[in-house]
Amino acid sequence: MTERTMIETCEQYREAVGGDPAFDGGAQHLVGCAECRAYRDEMLALDARIAKALAVPVPALDLPELPDIDAANVTPLRARKPSRVWYAMAASVLVAALIGFRILGSNPVATTTLADEVLAHLDHEMFSMRVSTDGVSEARLARVVPANIAQLDPADGLVTYAQSCVINGHAVPHLVIQGRNGPVTVLLMPHEKVDGPQSFSDGELGGVILPVGNGSIAIVGHDPDDLEHYQKALRNSVTWST
Repeated sequence: MTERTMIETCEQYREAVGGDPAFDGGAQHLVGCAECRAYRDEMLALDARIAKALAVPVPALDLPELPDIDAANVTPLRARKPSRVWYAMAASVLVAALIGFRILGSNPVATTTLADEVLAHLDHEMFSMRVSTDGVSEARLARVVPANIAQLDPADGLVTYAQSCVINGHAVPHLVIQGRNGPVTVLLMPHEKVDGPQSFSDGELGGVILPVGNGSIAIVGHDPDDLEHYQKALRNSVTWST
């Protein structure tokens, strides 16, 4: 199996697990792919967190008595497996809950900022920030970062994660680049205009949101030197296409 084939197979497997963490059609693939095993573990853990977040106690309803039903004239419905749409909706609920926790935990009257949105999104996709030597395929990178959104210089580093995600209701490219001292997350946000650089931190991750034309770029990582390096590199290489 070639490296290109393996990369594409990994993408297909991760898309299937992203839609349904209980997907069991890739057992053979998992035998030889430690990264996909780790990805599946992360998704199963996220699934458990979603279930816990949605487990809100509801008081019993006082319903009126229903008339007797003639079971002979009732056709039972087959149980359906949760769809990918369900997992996407549930994940969105969890992200909203994480944003609320970040804001209300420290200041009940605070409003959601763009940095809050970015950090909450990274909480949801923390599995993407892992050290890897497997770059995404050129075809996938072109799908996530089409030419009509931005031009990304490949010399900026090895891209090991590329996904189209949602920030403030807009689809944005979410990339992970292998920096000199660890993975660096980049969110290209052509619809999010900021007046100037905005630094932020959650204690573990540090980041900055940079204004670029009528949009902005969020750069997040663990190492300040990598963040400084990519501030210069990406600001010069990303150009919104209008």
